[in-house]
Amino acid sequence: MIDFMIAQDGDLYLSPIGDISMTQSICQAVRIRLLWFLGEWRLMPQIGFPYFEEVLVKNPSETMIRHLVREAVMSVDEVTGVSKIEISIDKRTRIAKICVEFTASGEKYSEEVEWNWQTSNTA
Repeated sequence: MIDFMIAQDGDLYLSPIGDISMTQSICQAVRIRLLWFLGEWRLMPQIGFPYFEEVLVKNPSETMIRHLVREAVMSVDEVTGVSKIEISIDKRTRIAKICVEFTASGEKYSEEVEWNWQTSNTA
């Protein structure tokens, strides 16, 4: 899958001279699935993660979140398996982190996303 390259902050990557770049990054596709909120993108509202519905609730179910992470990662073309999922929700700092290891095209990859719901910034 070819897509526009996204910077670590989630914005469109621009080169030093202002050009956009294309990428075939499976990691980027996984990152997008885990960072975008369900329904956020109006052209494909089914893509995204149900943060408001399942994570940012009073007593989130880690089992349900793991299931949803696995589903989101496996929905990316070429991903054939998920070998590890780590979830960290710090209620004091209001930061959620999801680390996932997965296999695609016979190679292992890992991706980490962090979301701070106090400031509504993604990293």
